[in-house]
Amino acid sequence: MEEVQVDILSRQCNTLISLCRVAREKQRAILSGAIDDLLELVAQEERLAETLEKNEEERASLPGGALTLQEMEQRFPGSKLLEEGRKMAQLCIELQEINTANEQLLASALAYVDFSLRALMGEGDQKGTYSGQGPRGGAWLDTRA
Repeated sequence: MEEVQVDILSRQCNTLISLCRVAREKQRAILSGAIDDLLELVAQEERLAETLEKNEEERASLPGGALTLQEMEQRFPGSKLLEEGRKMAQLCIELQEINTANEQLLASALAYVDFSLRALMGEGDQKGTYSGQGPRGGAWLDTRA
């Protein structure tokens, strides 16, 4: 039974490694403004998350499969199962850190877009760079040269 759990944890670790790779690639796509790449990476991330969820359900269905890391330490000290559990915990922390950084990058990008739109369109009674109204009684462009 322990071998099966080790195998599932190993697959989960491999999936988490892939998720970390995709998260780093998303970071590069966010920084470079590559929206199409970002959309593809989000789709990859969703597929990997589904795989991770299926593996977790499989592991939880095994007798003793829903053990926490602390419970593994008590029941299986020094085992391959505990080693894989620790590796998985570390990968989860790494993924969370990368995702937090990506969240901050997206928030900054959104704030910049919001600022730019406000500057161009103006707020309230103030007219921005592009107010949507042309000059009164005249042409948009002075063609006299």
